[in-house]
Amino acid sequence: MERYGAYLTQLKDEAYRDHVFDYIAQEDSPRPLIFQLDLLRSLGFSQVELLHKNSCFAAFGAIK
Repeated sequence: MERYGAYLTQLKDEAYRDHVFDYIAQEDSPRPLIFQLDLLRSLGFSQVELLHKNSCFAAFGAIK
């Protein structure tokens, strides 16, 4: 992160670096599994299935 921050600062400025890091924190933060499954259901998927879960990894699928 430090090297990437230095690159972003050199590319533009510190405000740009902060903007990019804030965006990463918001968009790349994983959501809980139940949140993701409920989101699929709320989007109209009729069948939502958890195929496998191990630690922080999960495989799941849905049919619309």
